[in-house]
Amino acid sequence: MFQSLRSELSNALLDAGFKEPTEIQRASLPYLVRGSDAVLRARTGSGKTAAYLLPIMNSVKGERGEVLILAPTRELIRQIADQFDLFNKYLNYSKVLVYGGVGYQGQERGLRDAVFIFATPGRMLDMVRRGSADLGRVRFLVIDEVDRMLDMGFIDDIRTLLSLSSNRKQTIMASATVPPEVKSLISSFAPTARFIGVGDEYDVPNIEQVVYIASGDWREKMELAIKEISGKTIIFTNTRKRADVLHRQLRRRVNGVFYTHGGVDQYVREKVMREFRERGTVLVATDLVSRGIDILDINTIINFDVPQDPETYIHRIGRTARLDKGGRAVTLATDDDIGIVMKAAQLTGTRPIIRRIGMEERGVRAARGFER
Repeated sequence: MFQSLRSELSNALLDAGFKEPTEIQRASLPYLVRGSDAVLRARTGSGKTAAYLLPIMNSVKGERGEVLILAPTRELIRQIADQFDLFNKYLNYSKVLVYGGVGYQGQERGLRDAVFIFATPGRMLDMVRRGSADLGRVRFLVIDEVDRMLDMGFIDDIRTLLSLSSNRKQTIMASATVPPEVKSLISSFAPTARFIGVGDEYDVPNIEQVVYIASGDWREKMELAIKEISGKTIIFTNTRKRADVLHRQLRRRVNGVFYTHGGVDQYVREKVMREFRERGTVLVATDLVSRGIDILDINTIINFDVPQDPETYIHRIGRTARLDKGGRAVTLATDDDIGIVMKAAQLTGTRPIIRRIGMEERGVRAARGFER
C-alpha cells in the first residue's frame, strides 16, 4: 500500500523502517488520498499520525499555510513534527511549530513561508488575531487527540479556528475515543466525514493488570512501586507535588529516574523526555504524558495514585503494550479507589488480578470476583 504513494514518500518510509501499514493506515489511506473528510478512531500507538500525514504529504501542493495540524500539547506537537521530518526526507516541505511558552517573533517568521503548521489551538488563535496567520489558505486541517482537546477546554478555540478556515479544505479528526462532544463537532464542521475506527474504543490488549489493595501509606506504596519497576517504567501520580516528592525519594534508590509535569519548564520537559527515551529507567509523571506521548518501549506502568476517572486509568495503562507488544500495568489502590478500577475493567472487558497487602493483619476481606 505504501508503494502507491509518491516515490519520495515511499523511499523515506523504507529508510525509516516502515514496511507494512498498520490496521488504521490500511483502513484510512484509500479514503484520505481521495480528499475525504474523516474521523480516525484507534488507540494511541496504532499509527494514526502516519495515517493522516502520509496522504496529506502525498497530495499537498507546497503552498504557504496549506496544512494546519492542531494538537493539545507542545509535547505532542513536537512528536508529530518529528514523524513528519522522517517522511519529509526527500520532499523538503517547510514547517513551523506554533505553541505557547516561547516568544512570538520566531514563530511569526516561520509562518511567513511554512507549508505545514503544527500548532496548539490557543497559540494559533493568537497568531490569527495578531494578523500573522491566514486560515483562508488552509487546504488540509487535522485535529489530533480531539477528545483530549475537549477535556482540556479547547472547544471554543477549535470552533473559532474551524469557522475561520477555508470552506474548501479536507478535515481530519483523530481520536482514541469519540464522545458526544466530538460527534457534535463533526456534525457542525464535517457533516460528511467518514468514520474509520479500528479495534474497541477502550481496547487494552496484551496488558497484564495487577492491582494491589493496601493502606495507602506512602512508605508501603514506595516499597511496592520499587519492587514492581521492570524495564522502562512510567509511574503516574495525581499531582505535581506528589511527583516532585516521589522523584526525589526514588532517585536515591533507583538509577535513571526522571520526572515531568506541567509545572516543569518547557525546555526542561523536552530534555527530560529525550533523555528518558535514550537512557532512562523510570519516568515519574502526572497525566501530562498519559496520552499523546509516543514512547514505544515502555514495559511497565505503575499507578502510584489511582486517577479520578476510568478513562484516565485506561489511557495511562495504554502507554505500555504498544504496537501489539506485551506490557504490565500495576496500580496501588485502597478500598476507596477500587471502584475506578472496576469501571475501567468493565469498559475494557478485562479482569485485573487483585492482591491485598497485609490482609491478615488488617482483617480485610478479599474483594469478591477477583483473583488474589
